[in-house]
Amino acid sequence: MRHLIISILCITTSLFSYAMTFNEILHHVASNNPSLAVSIAQGDAYIISMKSENNLPDPEIGFEHKWGKEGTKWGVGVSQVFEWPGVYSSRKKAIDNASLAIEWLNKANYLEKLVEIKLLLIDIINIRKQLTLVKQLDQQMDSLISKYEKGKSLGEVSILDINKLNIEKISLSRQIKSLNNQYLVLESNLLKENGGNDISPILASLNNYPDEVILSEDKYEQLLKEYDPQIKQYSLMARTQELNAQSAKLSKLPGFSLGYKLENELGNYFNGFSIGVSIPLFSKKHKVEAIAATQKAINLQNNAFEIERMTQLKVQRSNAIALYQEMLYYKPILENHDNINLLKKALDGGQISLITYIQEVNFFIEAQQNYIDVEYRYFQALASLNRYTLLEK
Repeated sequence: MRHLIISILCITTSLFSYAMTFNEILHHVASNNPSLAVSIAQGDAYIISMKSENNLPDPEIGFEHKWGKEGTKWGVGVSQVFEWPGVYSSRKKAIDNASLAIEWLNKANYLEKLVEIKLLLIDIINIRKQLTLVKQLDQQMDSLISKYEKGKSLGEVSILDINKLNIEKISLSRQIKSLNNQYLVLESNLLKENGGNDISPILASLNNYPDEVILSEDKYEQLLKEYDPQIKQYSLMARTQELNAQSAKLSKLPGFSLGYKLENELGNYFNGFSIGVSIPLFSKKHKVEAIAATQKAINLQNNAFEIERMTQLKVQRSNAIALYQEMLYYKPILENHDNINLLKKALDGGQISLITYIQEVNFFIEAQQNYIDVEYRYFQALASLNRYTLLEK
């Protein structure tokens, strides 16, 4: 996982020479994210801690000194305790497997952070779209006010018409201020996610939603089984418990201690060795059964999670399809026709009154905002639905 983050960081350092795509921005921000660096460091520390548990016990060195009427004698010895030979290799396999589970835990944290950052970027694009729409109307309102002010001086426009336009102007100004405040909050969040680094190149490239589509149910099921970090982690944890059970069975066999002794008795030296055998009658009792119970619980939890996650994906997919269909209803009406300018021409030509113009403009603005909102919720749904594609090579 550390190598993945480092690779992404190396790649993204050269991206600012041109406009970045949405996914390039996403991975660049992730490479700068401080919480991900902390998560990886914690995972590495835990793996090192696990590996340290499979070392041999420290050797024991002893010294003895005795004295009596006929003189003194002393001895020195060193001994080493061993478990049954197969225990260490079996435990190493379990630790290696657990290390892989930690790697997938890191990937789970990485994926969650990617989705979180992706949703933040989508929020920024959505606010920008809303600001663009309201600012365009605000500019047009300024043009109308200027025109009607001239008409008022000539006695062609009533003060009521000017007041109506000014009221609409106040409403638009309030919307712009609110959207700008939201945008500043999102910028602040992006700065934090980017590790405090300059976000101006990111904002300059962040113009469009990600280029992605709804996939088939079969494809989502395949991605779930292949890339879901939690499923992978459960599977590896279950395998780890299986290996721990093997290690526990071997550890119920006798252990050994080997030692060397040197003794001096009244000037005479004696060399020799010692052998000891430990019989684990009590310390390992019920340990294998406990591990087996844990393994069973993990397998059941994994099966339940997989079913639950696939059900969620189906619901999310149905929701995304409904939003996409709604977008298709709006798109030809709002994107292929400049309704606001058509109304402006009708107003200038005297075909509609000012009050009708304002009412109709508000109608189409509300429709345009609804379209922007549906598009926004669609890409929010896709961000969650297509989460596993972010781990595809």
